[in-house]
Amino acid sequence: MKHLRLAALVAALVIAPTTACYRTTRTTGAQDQPTWVRVENRSFTDATVYVWQSSQRLRLGYVTATSSQTMELPRSIIFGPTPLRFSVDFLAGNRSPISESITVIPGDTVVLEIPPGA
Repeated sequence: MKHLRLAALVAALVIAPTTACYRTTRTTGAQDQPTWVRVENRSFTDATVYVWQSSQRLRLGYVTATSSQTMELPRSIIFGPTPLRFSVDFLAGNRSPISESITVIPGDTVVLEIPPGA
């Protein structure tokens, strides 16, 4: 199993920039395997997580404050190496940070870390 680490800067729309980290775990020969995103919400605010593929935004799910959730990415948006972005809408507040683009392939597990105070 090969590990690939990526870091992305998440810009808050209203409040100061927030940093989020991404890690991707790759399995070779995984064309038919599902692709996952694990969200580690370390903030004290519940959040709804979205994935962006080009200009299409899809809701992945809901993560409560200070908890983790693993969600499957829709197979319809993953075809070979696919650039994706992730965004988070917080229940409290009016900020919606969005990540930089990362390339995901079938079988990857992306870990999105939402820091405290985000």
